[in-house]
Amino acid sequence: MKIKVIQTGSDGNCIKLTKNENSILIDCGYATNKKMQEHLSQEYFQAILITHEHTDHFSPWTGRIAIERNIPIYLHKRHYETEEIRKTKYLSYENKKEGQTYKAQVINIEEEIPINILNFKILPFVAYHDARKTLGYKFPEEKFALLTDCGFISKHIRKTLNDVETLALEFNYNPEMLVNSKRNIYNKLRTLGKFGHLNIEEAIKFVKKLPNLKTLITLHSSEEHCDLEELKKRLKNEFQNLTIYVSERENNQEITLKE
Repeated sequence: MKIKVIQTGSDGNCIKLTKNENSILIDCGYATNKKMQEHLSQEYFQAILITHEHTDHFSPWTGRIAIERNIPIYLHKRHYETEEIRKTKYLSYENKKEGQTYKAQVINIEEEIPINILNFKILPFVAYHDARKTLGYKFPEEKFALLTDCGFISKHIRKTLNDVETLALEFNYNPEMLVNSKRNIYNKLRTLGKFGHLNIEEAIKFVKKLPNLKTLITLHSSEEHCDLEELKKRLKNEFQNLTIYVSERENNQEITLKE
């Protein structure tokens, strides 16, 4: 399997997985500029899988891309049951010139119930974030998992991911940098909270408990509160036996997992 982190962070999230001739996206949220759109225009993919409903992961643009490419969106029903999402037509596109409204093909998924998307076998599992429903995804055949936007690591997450060999994991912020930042107290408390984001220290503690891990990919690092160069140095010192990829915020190189 190949992994490409097209974009990650608060400006937008999109990760492409390729297995043989098949490719899917995990998340396809808004970017504040056109860079992700430019990147995606060069990519081939056949389905979109959503982790949660925040706009940097799932937005009206997601539905439009799915409609234009005639591909399905896999998501939990709670991802689109809010009034805000209905009003903004995340899953439909109105072509005013044609006088028609097009709807995206939606396939509902549930946590802890395995799904097949093309030749990918996937287990959705519950993560903890301030969204209506947040999911991580495990790919048992590849011993790979992806977990982003997660306030803390539960016992269930530890058990589910105990055998993974490759993990794409949120390393969102340095606690000291966040506390000393100019952000307002509400934003700080939200990020620091149990349903906020995973900080670097907690992420490192979790990684140390994974006995079979060989490859680590970092995700969703804050531009303000995570120095990527310092993170690279820290992880290199902490995990000398791991292959480590610290994701830049956009257009990373494709990673090929060893079989």
